[in-house]
Amino acid sequence: MANKNKSYFVGLDQEYGWGNTTYFSYFSEFNRPWCGLPYIEAIALIFLFMFSLLGNSFVFFQMVKVRSTRTVTNYLICNLAVADILFSSGSPLIAAARLSGTWILGTFVCKMLVYVMFICASVMIWTMTVISIDRYICIFKKSTKKITPNMALCIIFVLWTLVFIAFVPLAMHFTVKKFPFGNTDIDICTLMWANNPNVRISLIFTVSVCLVGFVIPLIILVFNYFRILKKFWKTRRSVMTVVSSNTSKSVKSRKQRDIRLVKNLILLVLLFLLMWLPIFIVFVLIQADGMQEEMEISSQVLIGALCVALGNACVNPFLYSIMNDKVKRRILRAVCTWNRRIQIPTSDSKTDNSASKTAYQGPSIGQSMTSSS
Repeated sequence: MANKNKSYFVGLDQEYGWGNTTYFSYFSEFNRPWCGLPYIEAIALIFLFMFSLLGNSFVFFQMVKVRSTRTVTNYLICNLAVADILFSSGSPLIAAARLSGTWILGTFVCKMLVYVMFICASVMIWTMTVISIDRYICIFKKSTKKITPNMALCIIFVLWTLVFIAFVPLAMHFTVKKFPFGNTDIDICTLMWANNPNVRISLIFTVSVCLVGFVIPLIILVFNYFRILKKFWKTRRSVMTVVSSNTSKSVKSRKQRDIRLVKNLILLVLLFLLMWLPIFIVFVLIQADGMQEEMEISSQVLIGALCVALGNACVNPFLYSIMNDKVKRRILRAVCTWNRRIQIPTSDSKTDNSASKTAYQGPSIGQSMTSSS
């Protein structure tokens, strides 16, 4: 029978030896007080999927069309776009489950949906982390130690391979369970780990995913971007002294670029934290809930946290592509094709270049952040 919060069923487990145990419904919820809520969830999921698909596809093809944009950072951004699209591609299937109130897509889709979404989420998070590492190396290390395009491709290949292997146990243990519900039967896509009296596998898995998939990448992101910002503030005064000898337009352009750099770096970290923290908190709560006799977490909370994470897949292509001037200019030109006479200013004006040649040797931090490595 269904639990009081409509997201749990109690049943007899004969496969892993748990006996009478509870099953979390994940994508299904029953006996809702308002019948319009599933439609709102479905519309939100479909909208996020379409927005992510269009945005990431547009940025991806703008990058691969021109050979000059095939750099280390842009390889990583393309990989991020692919992961974003695949991650959001499960949204229509989840929307179908929310509307039907039962799992109608079979065992294979149940296993592969969760498997692919976990893989893509991990690739997204670690690709953003590698991008921060690449930018850190470009600014603080010598040119001989920078990541090369071939190294970037190897990193992408290894990353996908590792996460494919890491989440195989998750695909093995997700399955479809049938329960009596009133005068009919209900199918749910649920997770049931093997019963090991010495080790609680679900706890180990949850802690490992949270550490490797969120805590460690967050620490690396904060460290790299904090060091970049710290160096930026140290060098900003000397750079502004050089630029001040030029026209007021040059000074204003430099200030605007510096302010934009600070805003972008802070925004990258804040969005990563705010958009991924909820889903990891919910996973921890589901794990803690499963260790208690009373179940409190609703699948509606999981879907809400998932929508927030899907929002990150929507903003990633624009957030990371605007950090590269060449890609940004191509995107703006593609959007403004109806007026070919529009001139899009570059980040380094001729006046700026002349000043840097005469009085300042080497690129600024803002240029290092936006240029290819």
